[in-house]
Amino acid sequence: LHLSEDEPAVPAQFEAFLQGLEPGTTLVLLGDVFDAWAGRGQAKTAFAAQVLDGLRRATDRGVRLAFLGGNRDYLFEGAPGLAIDMWPEVVRTRWGERTVVLSHGDLLCTADVPYQRARRFFRAPAGFHLMRALPFWVMQRVARRARRISKTAQRTKSRVEVGLDYGEVRRWLEGYEADALVLGHVHTGVHQRLAGSPARDVYVLRDWQAFPNHVTFDGRTIRLARVP
Repeated sequence: LHLSEDEPAVPAQFEAFLQGLEPGTTLVLLGDVFDAWAGRGQAKTAFAAQVLDGLRRATDRGVRLAFLGGNRDYLFEGAPGLAIDMWPEVVRTRWGERTVVLSHGDLLCTADVPYQRARRFFRAPAGFHLMRALPFWVMQRVARRARRISKTAQRTKSRVEVGLDYGEVRRWLEGYEADALVLGHVHTGVHQRLAGSPARDVYVLRDWQAFPNHVTFDGRTIRLARVP
């Protein structure tokens, strides 16, 4: 999603999407809901409060929410009055007869060695607590700088560095004894069926700025689909 004030059309589309969810639906947010989340103080800002209110209204109608962190918002820990399940960065679950692995996806970009080193530091307990301890105004500056660095890196790094390691994808699927993987992060918006026995499926979400979409399970079929 990468929700921000800079692109108001995307938050409006997301709000409309939330309003259309049926009671009893489970909505799993695979990270990077916000373009950046700088800590608990952000929940008090006008824009974040608006997004969080939309999520609260969805839960009031009987929608179950779950969240696992992305590289932009791994510091998100929920918000007062918001009923949301906080999940670990990799989740193995069952959708009907399918065993599905859910993750943000950045762990699978193994060729981007500098990013993976930084990720290990900031996700480790010491790095995480350091980020939480900094004043919110400092974290806002850190987040803005991180966004600039990220945009520059996307332009300069090779496609291999910023893409998925499909060897690692296959090892995940085999290791978790799963037949489907759902992720985001690389924003390719593809459904790929990996060759082999059994055949395994990879669903990669697209960024909503380009193509509002979601992965759905209706009780029978998993589908990567455009949000109407």
